[in-house]
Amino acid sequence: MHFPDPTLDLNEVFFFEAKRTVQKDRTVSLNGVVYEVDAALGGQKVTLRFAPGTKGRPLQVWHEGRYIERVKPLDAYVNCFVKRQRPSGTLSPDTAAPEPPSGLALRNLTDPDQTEPR
Repeated sequence: MHFPDPTLDLNEVFFFEAKRTVQKDRTVSLNGVVYEVDAALGGQKVTLRFAPGTKGRPLQVWHEGRYIERVKPLDAYVNCFVKRQRPSGTLSPDTAAPEPPSGLALRNLTDPDQTEPR
């Protein structure tokens, strides 16, 4: 009788795989969810390993048969503040991302024809 290696994670045995190309903004998409991966993988083909039925959960990124990292869904608000340097492709945050706005109060908007807020 043969038993699996006790260090083997049986959940990973049943992972699905999907091949994707990393975009220039270091993102990949899977089932309508965008994930942010290591910037060094831009333009490269990667294999995404994930548990079926777990949309929006962390997934594994593999490149050329090697495990690279576990990624989470993209935070688009923070990603828009990443300064991309050309032509090296290296990334560095310009400054810390500001807090997202709490809400838009229409009463605080001004009419171009008026000088005071409504």
